[in-house]
Amino acid sequence: MSGSGSPTQRPLTKELAAELVQRSLGPVGVVSGASELGGGGFASVWRVDLADGRSVVLKTTPPPEAVLLSYEQGLLAAEADYFRRVRRELAGMPVPEVLHLGSDPEHGDWMVMSLLPGTPLSELGAGPTADGAEGPDGAVRYELGRALARLHTLDGSFFGYPGAGRRSAPTWRAAFLGIIDDLLADADRLGFHLPLPATEIRRIITSASDVLDAVQHPALVHFDLWDGNVLAEPALDGTGLRLSGLVDGERWLYGDPLVDFVSPVLFGAIEDEDGHPLLRGYASVAHEQGDWTWNADTVTRVRLYRAWLYLVMNVELPTRGEERAARYRDSLAALLRTALDSVAGAA
Repeated sequence: MSGSGSPTQRPLTKELAAELVQRSLGPVGVVSGASELGGGGFASVWRVDLADGRSVVLKTTPPPEAVLLSYEQGLLAAEADYFRRVRRELAGMPVPEVLHLGSDPEHGDWMVMSLLPGTPLSELGAGPTADGAEGPDGAVRYELGRALARLHTLDGSFFGYPGAGRRSAPTWRAAFLGIIDDLLADADRLGFHLPLPATEIRRIITSASDVLDAVQHPALVHFDLWDGNVLAEPALDGTGLRLSGLVDGERWLYGDPLVDFVSPVLFGAIEDEDGHPLLRGYASVAHEQGDWTWNADTVTRVRLYRAWLYLVMNVELPTRGEERAARYRDSLAALLRTALDSVAGAA
């Protein structure tokens, strides 16, 4: 039985994965094999091969006993909505096709999606060379920037998360500060000791939050496009790599497009890299939507979102199992401290 690396991952067997896919797809869903896909720490995700030569992805919700953060309610249905809308409104965007959403009292909820080609950037060992030159993944990151600029043309009627019981508000500042409050409340509920008192974290973030009032347009943002969720495959001309997939859309929300400049440069600071290929790709499309440039306010916004991301990564630790918490607690605490210092310095 697999899929139990984290308490939030529902345990599955090959037989159960095959059963759920066959129930989803009917007579065309005869399964020839199934294997767990690694890389994630929240949901159980399996590749299931069909007898007709196709392969699909099976994703399940956490087991009922799993402890979740406040915003992690209803993520599977939210992800299905994200992929369906993107495919419907943005032709050619490389996201999976949702084939079926299923549910029953015993096995919870699950989703079957098309399998996209390619390998996560996190497994390709790409990146800049030692002398700072652009690495073999530069073309992929440029394409990712162009894709993000297109994704950000999709909008909503509110800021924050969709779905009942999840934080949303009429303004971006109110939604963002509410999201931070929910995370701090989650930490208290879980008995998790953050590297700074919750009141101090809230004070630092609030003191810089006036820059968020400039965000008047609730754009659809992915929020989780770290290298593990960006797929690449060899380019058609046989040289280099090309973007082949964007996956794990479950944490999307409506907010500031700059939110999506943080996860793709995880552990870095994209505002310090004007020549970053993602920025060049984004600018090549975004100039048609209205110019944007780095200035003191946009830098502060990105630093706020980096602090938010590292706060999420800290607060979720106790829900992902003792081993992961022990392994990453100190390093994530240091990242959050640094991010908050950066916000405080910009305020």
